[in-house]
Amino acid sequence: MLEKIPFIENLFQLQGNLYLTDFLDIAVIALLIYSLFLFFRRTRTYMVFLGLSITFGLYVIAETLNLYLTFITLRYFVGVSIIVFVIVFQGEIRKYFEFLGLAGTRQIKRGSLAPKSPSTGEIIQACVKMAQAKIGALIVIQGKDSLDSFIDGGVTLDGVISEDVILSIFDPHSDGHDGAMIVNNDRISKFGAHLPLSTNFKEIGKHGTRHSAALGLTENSDSLCVVCSEEKGKISVCKDGKLKTLLQFGDLEKELEKFIKAKFVKPEKNKYRDVLTRNLSLKAGAMALAIVIWFFTAYQAGMLEKSYTVPIVLENTPKDIVIKDYTPKTGTITLSGRGDAIFSGIKEDNLKIKVDVSKVKNGVNEVVITEKNIDIPANTFLVALEPSSFVMNALKYNLVKVPVVPRVNGAAAQGYRVSSIVVDPDEVEIWVPEGTNAPTDLSTDEIGVSDLTQSLIIPAGLQVPKNMTLAEAGLEISISVTVEKEE
Repeated sequence: MLEKIPFIENLFQLQGNLYLTDFLDIAVIALLIYSLFLFFRRTRTYMVFLGLSITFGLYVIAETLNLYLTFITLRYFVGVSIIVFVIVFQGEIRKYFEFLGLAGTRQIKRGSLAPKSPSTGEIIQACVKMAQAKIGALIVIQGKDSLDSFIDGGVTLDGVISEDVILSIFDPHSDGHDGAMIVNNDRISKFGAHLPLSTNFKEIGKHGTRHSAALGLTENSDSLCVVCSEEKGKISVCKDGKLKTLLQFGDLEKELEKFIKAKFVKPEKNKYRDVLTRNLSLKAGAMALAIVIWFFTAYQAGMLEKSYTVPIVLENTPKDIVIKDYTPKTGTITLSGRGDAIFSGIKEDNLKIKVDVSKVKNGVNEVVITEKNIDIPANTFLVALEPSSFVMNALKYNLVKVPVVPRVNGAAAQGYRVSSIVVDPDEVEIWVPEGTNAPTDLSTDEIGVSDLTQSLIIPAGLQVPKNMTLAEAGLEISISVTVEKEE
């Protein structure tokens, strides 16, 4: 019974219709899906995306198994949900494309911010003093992810990390005390910056805007945020979208040390193995989903065939060979490709059967045609080729040097005589068919010298037998006639 269901029936026939380009097709889609998984894992939109995916999956199953009521119910919902998803999550969609653009911008040189370093000590001391004085502060320790697409405004500083600088930035009378200070690579890169606010009200609880901003940033990046509360005089840390209020000031050093070791102190390991094993479940899921999408789209399009009548073109003909005739002069090739769209980009003028005749012999030749004689368009495959061979009549010629003899008619004027007649060139090369005797000489066209009183150079044609040709095409023959007075 299962074999009667169309897509399951196609699944049993899958082996014979797989091509190398199909695996590349699946790999590209899997890479895009994997990037989506990474993005959704960092945001809270993945639950909505998962819900829509399940609904769409049920829609496909209902259509395949002919579940009439379910199919009718979900058909309208799926169409509307796509529009709703684009409208509601347009901000997240924009961030996703920014995420793709910034995927390769992670900083290579990291690690200057070390555990128990003077810089971390300055941060800890400043935070403790501000907490004790109930001064609000928000410090962002940037991880490996770029924050350019998540922060707005602020003043670029690129300053040394010190307790005095931090205290002056968050001084209540300072213009930038309400914003966030960004620490990047052992430097204060910016202060007074605005961060995205979180909508996770359960995690925010009764905390204020600074805590919401810290959560919003860590939901979208791998940074660590340190928040000093001006109401309660406590220090909180936020990482991976989770907020933690420290019971003791000394715990801040432990949190910073743990974060810095995880982000900047790289353990010794095989980097190639790490690339393969990192996020293995996400990669497997992306590959599986890409295969399912490919099967229900590209594979269901099926393999189509189309025939073309193309010319047979002879290439690399030797100089001493003349192709008298060959038949047929056209052939038929049948190409196969996945889906009708593959054939729309094929220009029939570019399709030819190219035959190398550099080794052709004198007489009748049977030339075999194979797939190597055709430049097959990309993503298509040759299914049939007709004819598989053709007959060609070739005539071999030998190059022979033959003297040129001028032909002159008449006599010079009375009192004058023709003293000499010279032809230039006096010898030419001609192609003579193999097995045919070469002529002893070639005559020029007849020229008249009657009544000449002066010397002339006269162009003349050359009489070449019909089955022979001059080696030099367009060769010019001239006859010099010298006339002198009689004594």
